[in-house]
Amino acid sequence: MNAILWARRKNIHTIVDEIFALTVHSHESGNRFHSVIEILDNKLENDVHFLWSFSKDFGASGFRLAILYTQNVRLLQALANLNIFSGVSNPMQLIAAEIMSDDEFIDAFLEDAQSQLRWSYKLCTSKLEEMVVPYIPAEAGLFVYVDFSSFLPERTFEGEEKFAALVQDVARVVMTPGQSQRDCKPGMFRLCYAWVTSDVLEIAMERLSFLVLQIRRHSWDDLIAASWRDEVIKCGTHLST
Repeated sequence: MNAILWARRKNIHTIVDEIFALTVHSHESGNRFHSVIEILDNKLENDVHFLWSFSKDFGASGFRLAILYTQNVRLLQALANLNIFSGVSNPMQLIAAEIMSDDEFIDAFLEDAQSQLRWSYKLCTSKLEEMVVPYIPAEAGLFVYVDFSSFLPERTFEGEEKFAALVQDVARVVMTPGQSQRDCKPGMFRLCYAWVTSDVLEIAMERLSFLVLQIRRHSWDDLIAASWRDEVIKCGTHLST
């Protein structure tokens, strides 16, 4: 609310993207997500605009379906002229309408999704704590933001690229580097825990843990040619049997 009040004093419009609104998986702090529509009692006026999509909360990025809710008539008129280039097909509208009208399905789906997100998040963070790798705690979302800066061969974005390549080539784990997210600190990575099944996630974290251990034990010159590289792939395979 403070951000909206500040923007209004500056005569700036506020766009609220609630694409992760229903991915809250932790209530330990006692906080609950409140939509901007709820906070403003549906009085968005002309300067507050709400965005939402099926892609994250329902894992349905293939739907290519999003929502803009605004009370700004001029904006709606402008978008009406552009809608021909981004209109949602009739079959997708029908599917979305069927989903959104089924309250029983939505309640069950979101309860299960949040439960699985909670489990996956705890698995990731517990392994990171075992590795003594810092991360930013989260109560929602599909990923955890991790600080691998101490493992870089050099504290530069070139070093970040080398670390990312090592993790991908040796552990077969892909993480999003901070540089691609405009982070000014080399070594920050976004680790997504919602893309794979629970057994695959366990294996990935075991591999990452083993790789971190080897980085601590060896110099980077030794890492490139070390015979232990094949051992990383074997990590966690017992978990899938």
